[in-house]
Amino acid sequence: MSAASYAPVATGRSKEPSSPLESLSSIHLTPDSDSEDDGAAVEFDAEAGIELKQLDHGEGSADAGAEVSDDEADALVKKRKRRESAQSFELYTPDEDKAVRRKLDTHLVLFVALLYLLSFLDRSNIGNAKVAGLSKDLDLSDSQYSWLLTAFYISYILFEWMTVMYQLVPPHIYISVCVCAWGILASLQSLATSFGYLVVLRALLGIGEAAFVGIPFYLTFFFKREELAFRTGIFVSAAPLATSFASTLAWGIVALGDRTGVASWRLLFLVEGFPAVLVAVWCWVWVPDSPATARWLTPRERKIATLRLRRETVDAGPDGDEKAFKTTRSMTLPRHKKKFQFKEVAKTLADPKSYLTAAMFFCCNVAFSSMPVFLPTIINSMGFSKLASQGLSAPPFLFAFFAVLITALLSDRWKSRSIPM
Repeated sequence: MSAASYAPVATGRSKEPSSPLESLSSIHLTPDSDSEDDGAAVEFDAEAGIELKQLDHGEGSADAGAEVSDDEADALVKKRKRRESAQSFELYTPDEDKAVRRKLDTHLVLFVALLYLLSFLDRSNIGNAKVAGLSKDLDLSDSQYSWLLTAFYISYILFEWMTVMYQLVPPHIYISVCVCAWGILASLQSLATSFGYLVVLRALLGIGEAAFVGIPFYLTFFFKREELAFRTGIFVSAAPLATSFASTLAWGIVALGDRTGVASWRLLFLVEGFPAVLVAVWCWVWVPDSPATARWLTPRERKIATLRLRRETVDAGPDGDEKAFKTTRSMTLPRHKKKFQFKEVAKTLADPKSYLTAAMFFCCNVAFSSMPVFLPTIINSMGFSKLASQGLSAPPFLFAFFAVLITALLSDRWKSRSIPM
């Protein structure tokens, strides 16, 4: 169904919308709307709007210009399925929808995956640093090394609540500050001279990275529910990819450190940590707060990206439920500008599914989180050199990277979250 299939019919000034269809009729987006003057956001205006109606290209096209009465509109709402009703007022073509979705994938999803790669790189490279001489130079015992790992996760868990900041602070500011913070802290590990200095840095690093677990929530600002699994999978797959990349990079850094005279583990922390500081500057101008503020989308694409999510809201109710079509001006606001409600937190805490998914994630991480920090040491204890140990640590995580992507893709394709699990 093309965008040209819709024609605007002037309605003049009116009072509050008397029907769901009248509410939808005031969307300021035309098939050819792509100029800067149209504004970045799609807004509903009950005072001065246009009524959009589908043209009949078949029989009865002579009546195509007739306005739909309230009674007819109510009957239409009750008879049509949710998706059919939403599509009746679609102001963009499937090709445009696909193009916008592809742009969100390449410009946003891949970028936040890069940020997560840097995050996981900075938290897990201590395992490579240990083999590269960290424990020997700082005279660390096995117990002290374990505390370096534990300090990170203690602060990481205690500050998970900062995910709510995505609704209180503009995401581009919040994410940029977090990335810059952990980049600086990770780089400062290269200057460590004692266990105490390093354990404090590890604890602070946990605070800096704790906020980043809210990215899956942030992605809901841009994608529909059925599109989220694969996008979240791309984001999460950056963790095993980071570990694989870290091991490969560590192999080169250790070889370079042996030639320069600089301790390999110090060079490792600096080379793998400081890039996050540079990316944080890029993050400030690149990460949007909502579809309406994405600089890398054209004005029309911003409107389509916003309208895609409004259609998601239209589809949310049961068939024939008029409440599902209730349209308000508040829906045009970015999520971070909407009022934070503690009752939503209480509702989540009271939901048993929250604890089930948390338990699943906990079990997965118990098995996975120890691998990056101990695998190089395990391989080294098997008789391999410290250089070979770094390289041999990469393949298992590269395999995990592809496994995550395939699982997420099947989850979206089968429209099931339980089967892939």
